[in-house]
Amino acid sequence: MKKFVFTLQALLNYKLTLERVQKADLSVAEAALRALLEEDRRLDEAFEESTRSLEKALESGYAVIERLREHDAYFIYIREEKERLSVEIEKAEAERDRLREILVRTMKEIKTYNKLRREQYERYLKEVAAEEEKAISDLVSFRAGSN
Repeated sequence: MKKFVFTLQALLNYKLTLERVQKADLSVAEAALRALLEEDRRLDEAFEESTRSLEKALESGYAVIERLREHDAYFIYIREEKERLSVEIEKAEAERDRLREILVRTMKEIKTYNKLRREQYERYLKEVAAEEEKAISDLVSFRAGSN
């Protein structure tokens, strides 16, 4: 009896390896996006802290003009950083989405190859069953003929 061999096994193996690589790439892209979002969150917190500090200075009346200048310069810096981060976040999200689409396509191909493999295996089982049935039939007819 012959052993089952999936005719597209090499291609399936390649796609499985490709899937692992693509998952790793997607993981790296997601980590980069998380880092950018965390940086954006830290900038928001820094702005809030600066605003609270300015409010305290205004309440105390101590060095109000100096604190206003510092806050204004810091606010401009934070706004520019958030604008820069916004562009980077959009790029990171687009890259993540692109990698996700590639991975989904590969996973669909793998699913298709696995379905083909199952179909080939079912045909193989039918062929094996037919060969066994023929062998049994030949054995029965040989015994019947020799009696």
